[in-house]
Amino acid sequence: MVLACNVVIGYAGYKGSQKLRDSGLAVEHTEKVIKQTGNILSLGIDIETAARGFVITRDSAFLEPLYSAKKTTFAYIEQLKLLTVENKTQQMRVDSLNFYMHKHVDFSFHSVELINNEESKEAIALTSTKLGKKYTDHIRHLTKDIQQEETTILKDRKLLNENRVKYFNWFSMIMFILMSAFTILFLIATGKNLHQKKEKEKREQELVVAKKEMNYQRDEKEKEKVANKELEAFSYSVAHDMRAPLRHINGYVNLLIKNNSSQLDIKGLRYLNTISESSIEMGVLIDALLTFSRLSRIELSKTIINSGSMIARIIKTFTNEIEGRNVEIKISELPDTTGDENLIYLVWTNLISNALKYSRNKEKTVIDIGAETGINETIFHIRDNGVGFDMKYSAKLFHVFNRLHHTAEFEGIGIGLANVDRIITRHGGKCWAESEIGKGSTFFFSKPNDLKKVVI
Repeated sequence: MVLACNVVIGYAGYKGSQKLRDSGLAVEHTEKVIKQTGNILSLGIDIETAARGFVITRDSAFLEPLYSAKKTTFAYIEQLKLLTVENKTQQMRVDSLNFYMHKHVDFSFHSVELINNEESKEAIALTSTKLGKKYTDHIRHLTKDIQQEETTILKDRKLLNENRVKYFNWFSMIMFILMSAFTILFLIATGKNLHQKKEKEKREQELVVAKKEMNYQRDEKEKEKVANKELEAFSYSVAHDMRAPLRHINGYVNLLIKNNSSQLDIKGLRYLNTISESSIEMGVLIDALLTFSRLSRIELSKTIINSGSMIARIIKTFTNEIEGRNVEIKISELPDTTGDENLIYLVWTNLISNALKYSRNKEKTVIDIGAETGINETIFHIRDNGVGFDMKYSAKLFHVFNRLHHTAEFEGIGIGLANVDRIITRHGGKCWAESEIGKGSTFFFSKPNDLKKVVI
């Protein structure tokens, strides 16, 4: 469009300059006609003046301009005829001018000839007829008519020329504005095109990166599957191969106690009982480790969970633990949530078990269970008034086999909270705790609000 606009402007400029030139030539041509007509009239007057002067004075000095004017006058008339060749009216006037100029010249030279032949009376009589003045008047009227028409033509041509200049200027200005607008639009379109091209290249690069990432994730998933299979095989091997020796150790220790206890002193029996208890504890540790490893591989089966109902069922399983103790469990209204019901059941079982265990030395155990629902997540908590712990060790709480209290004080192997953390992490949440020594602890875990995503 810009190129076409430039071509149009160039062509319009060329045609406009041609028309301006033609108008200028036409004006110049008209001015020549007017000037030439004036010259002819002037020469006609010179002829009349020279002839009359010679007749009156008989001074031969008047003859030179007479002959010169005669020769020049008809040359001028020929030139005038050529200048007005395209105007029939002017051509007719020029022909009439030529006719009367010939009559005027013939009359003047006839007067001169009479004087040369000593016929003064006849010459004076001829001059007295005022025939020469008649011819001069005709010449004057014809030249005036020619000049008037040419003046009108000149005026029209000048007006046309001015209009052409004005229109050409307006056209040039409009075309310049259009060209500027098209150029700006072209630049904007080019900028948008470049931006879109860059965006396209960026998207293509992102697609390449995404494809590489997908391939990487696929490879990692395959590796993870292989690793999980290897881990399962290893877990099975641990469960099978390590439990058999433990059973043998425990079995033979029991046989020694049963069949040979009379042969052993008190110290020997204590040693055997310690070996038996340690083998049982090792079996418990192996089972706990297998459970912990399975939690990272087990497929989640999400359903809608009635939190209040689940916690009520769990508390009933601790009837023996609660019996004979002064225990108050406060359960606020809990929102429904989503998740793997078996795993969330394990989370609440571990947390309630810990709350009961670490507050059993209190005269009255007070446990508070509640939740706060936010825009994106729900935060559950369980608060007890037990022994508490030092917050500087809180980072160790959710790690395997990390315990903040001695086994002699509170039994356990230190894997329950690690299981809780792993389960909640797999559900997209997180765990943390707040505590003060001697004043109890509060354990928190968050769960995303994805209830609407579960299909009932």
